[in-house]
Amino acid sequence: MSGIVGWITGKIKWLLLIAAIGGPVLAFFSWQDGERVRTIAAKGIEAQASVEGATRTKRRRGGTSYSVDLAWKDATGKDRTAEKISVSNEFANRIIRNDKLTVDSLKIKYLPDEPGKDAVIIADDAAKQADQDSEMIYVGAGAGAIGIVGSALFFLLGRRRQEDEPQAA
Repeated sequence: MSGIVGWITGKIKWLLLIAAIGGPVLAFFSWQDGERVRTIAAKGIEAQASVEGATRTKRRRGGTSYSVDLAWKDATGKDRTAEKISVSNEFANRIIRNDKLTVDSLKIKYLPDEPGKDAVIIADDAAKQADQDSEMIYVGAGAGAIGIVGSALFFLLGRRRQEDEPQAA
């Protein structure tokens, strides 16, 4: 193949190869995050945390993500904080209006033995985040399957053509 068709075919081959690798990686990390959320929801200690701030991050290619900074006292009375706890866009729209926080505190769950943001979830947003993780598992698995099948077809067909060409000459 030559010209624009060959160029496009080459790009599609690499895109499928990236999907074959990236899809399962995305599915794994989404599964891992979903398990983290479910574990904290099941085993975590409930507390009321004050909202210290919120951050909106706009990405270059579109899309916006939100996070909040929290502070609370744990069961032993010790002050704890967690920064940049991600929240779903739906939840962010409920607690942020006109670039201002509409809540002072949120109900959270946390694991007392683990420090940092990976051991904290916002109780009202946990189900939505677990659902998003489940969706991303399917997206990653689908992209991986398409990438594997497509890559196999492209590379096998490319090989077959290369083997056939010397015989025709």
